[in-house]
Amino acid sequence: MNIAQPQNTKVFKYLTRNGGYFRCKSHDSPAFAAWNSVPNPYSSCGSHPDIVEYLWDKIGKALPADCRGLVYGTPGLVQPKSGVILALGNGTQYNLRLPGLLGTEAIKKGAKTHINWTSGSHLDVQKEYGDDWVFGAFLPDELIWCKQVYEIFDYVT
Repeated sequence: MNIAQPQNTKVFKYLTRNGGYFRCKSHDSPAFAAWNSVPNPYSSCGSHPDIVEYLWDKIGKALPADCRGLVYGTPGLVQPKSGVILALGNGTQYNLRLPGLLGTEAIKKGAKTHINWTSGSHLDVQKEYGDDWVFGAFLPDELIWCKQVYEIFDYVT
């Protein structure tokens, strides 16, 4: 799958900074790999297992095709035709690409664009990933929104 898409550029930059903080343990992480290409992907790829389970088994199952994958070793969902990243695990959080009014609606319903980590650091996901990203909030509508985003990016590059 070709995930070298312009929409993914800022995400790649974030994931590969400082040697790739979120990469799978003991795995030289390519830009994209199959979700099951590493041992224990639910627990060994820098995201909490509950986050990975929510992304892959809840949101992922609501999508028309299997979108699970590892983006620079990070659990995510990638639109299989276009290669556009739809969602990513982020430690104890997860991020969703929700362009335009979808992102606005998510924020109105409780999604955030900034987080203060327990380490004292701060992340503005729209600055680091792009304007169409938010932190997920386990909202029931996320399944609907992610399916809509899947359809927006359902094209062959």
